[in-house]
Amino acid sequence: MTDSTTLGQGDLPKQDGSLARLAFLLDRLCSKANWLAYIAVAIMPVLICADVVGRIVGTGVPGALELQQNLLVLATYGIMGWLQSRDQHMSIDFVYKHMKGGGKAWADVFVISMTLVILCVLSWESVHIFMTKIGTLSLELYLPLELYYWMPIFGLALTLIVVALQTVRHITGALRDGHALSVVLALMLTAALVYLPFWYRESDYEVSNLVLGGIAFLLLFFFLFMKMPIGWTMCTIGAMGSIAIYRTVNAALAVVGSTPYSATASYSLVALPLFVLMGCLILYSGISVDLFNSANKWIGHLPGGMGMAGVAGCTGFAAVCGDSLATAVTMGSVSLPEMQNLKYDPALATGSLAAGGTLGILIPPSAGFIIYGIVTEVSIGRLFLAGLMPGLLLAGMFMTYIYITAVRHPEMAPRGPRYSLSEKVRSSLGLLPILALFVLVLGCIVKGICSPTEGGAVGVAGAFFYALARRKLTKENLLASLDETAILTGRIMLIMVGVGMLSFFFAQSRLPFLLADFIAGLEFNKFVIFGIIVVIYVILGCMMNVIPMLMLTLPSIFPTVLAMGFDPVWFGVVSVMIMEMGQITPPVGVVVFALSGVAKGIPMETIFRGIVPFVAIMIVGVILVTVFPGIATWLPYSIMGPELM
Repeated sequence: MTDSTTLGQGDLPKQDGSLARLAFLLDRLCSKANWLAYIAVAIMPVLICADVVGRIVGTGVPGALELQQNLLVLATYGIMGWLQSRDQHMSIDFVYKHMKGGGKAWADVFVISMTLVILCVLSWESVHIFMTKIGTLSLELYLPLELYYWMPIFGLALTLIVVALQTVRHITGALRDGHALSVVLALMLTAALVYLPFWYRESDYEVSNLVLGGIAFLLLFFFLFMKMPIGWTMCTIGAMGSIAIYRTVNAALAVVGSTPYSATASYSLVALPLFVLMGCLILYSGISVDLFNSANKWIGHLPGGMGMAGVAGCTGFAAVCGDSLATAVTMGSVSLPEMQNLKYDPALATGSLAAGGTLGILIPPSAGFIIYGIVTEVSIGRLFLAGLMPGLLLAGMFMTYIYITAVRHPEMAPRGPRYSLSEKVRSSLGLLPILALFVLVLGCIVKGICSPTEGGAVGVAGAFFYALARRKLTKENLLASLDETAILTGRIMLIMVGVGMLSFFFAQSRLPFLLADFIAGLEFNKFVIFGIIVVIYVILGCMMNVIPMLMLTLPSIFPTVLAMGFDPVWFGVVSVMIMEMGQITPPVGVVVFALSGVAKGIPMETIFRGIVPFVAIMIVGVILVTVFPGIATWLPYSIMGPELM
């Protein structure tokens, strides 16, 4: 991250010193507010572990559930203003990055104006909700609810001020560059769209809810392609749609105002920052180097051994990370220099690492499966087990391709040095604690000994003591882990607020169920419809990360999937596999772009050329799991029984 996008003095007109000073003070306040998020993230695993231990000895922590939920709220809104000030919220720049001059100025003013409007609505309505909670006590600890409901107000108000200054910056910057017409057109479009749902309520013009949903989706993707943050986009569309069709405007706005708190105060979602923190602590313990070195000592002497070791390292790292971008970048920084020293073909080396990186969100614990399970109410434990065999299958197919390529073209993947058995064994001993932690966490979740949230807390505790034992737990590493966890949590939780508002609109319009009935009534084979979903997911996978894709599409697609008779656990695995394929598919491929940051001196087209055969392998993998669904469902259903929806 850089500070180039902050609201510092350099971002505002030089002659306006008062605004520059205000921006500087606001930036300092946002940075100080971050500590609220860090503290919340740090307390979560301690509180949960204390509650688990307390229950074992006969008593838990009073109000543990209530406290966990509200720590997540604090983490979300403590860092929200900072994320906005540095343009760190999840967004899509697929179209925006090609815009220049007046077009770019128009998009900037339009997006920031729409963001300002939705933040005004959210902040104002959150204050109304806060006022209604005064004098009401919480259910567990009997505390005044004002102690909790101030957090969304604080985070949204701080973000609103940030956006107000960003609006001034974009408008004055566009005017200074001679784009006055762009500013006028952007503000006019903003005003028209804000008025649109009110006009629809009062007009005699009426369309079916299915058509209304189609218009909402068109607007949603229009906003996204203009690089409006995904969370604010979903909030805007959800609010506009609710106002358009709900019985009264005040009732619709009341739901909008309650969502910032209700969508983030979720016990299930607490699992997400815990598994992220677990992965960060293990990452800073140096596990990536150990994984690659161990795999290299065992198989590096084989044809293509170094490339296969890179994939094996990605597979192992995926078991503790849960994110594709982090897996590809981390293992790429470790293994790519070694492959370059052996004169590996650059396309094969980078292609294998990019493909191996996609395993990060398929092999448990997976952030993608956590989100899928929360949105669809499918068992997260079953999803974790379901992703294991397809993940290992893909890893085996990747390694087989590398081996065959190296046998046919030895110059592309030279053999590495051979090591003794004692060296191989010693290289693996250090991995045993992490393997034990993986088995412990996954086993406890699968066997129902603890919930995914409690399993995440146990994982954090294990990762903490592992890093401590290896003397890697420095103050800098701990703060970096908390920082990365808080940032990802804030980015995802804003999208969850958007999902909550969009889901309310869907519930009122019954759009997902109307869509499911419409598709079920078509005479096409259900696998034709599935093929259309595959194409949509591949296209979306080229433009954004898996997690926002799942949150964006599942509320509308999942009822259709159930109506067509597809198994929900199987579909979760296949959808993640398809989306991961999109992450490395030319011409975009976000994992490829992330990997290019560590593949110094290797042109982007070379990486994409190396990706092509691995994409073909992933297509074969999806086909295999589709034709033989037991690859995904046999393990979870054998251990935990079938999923009942």
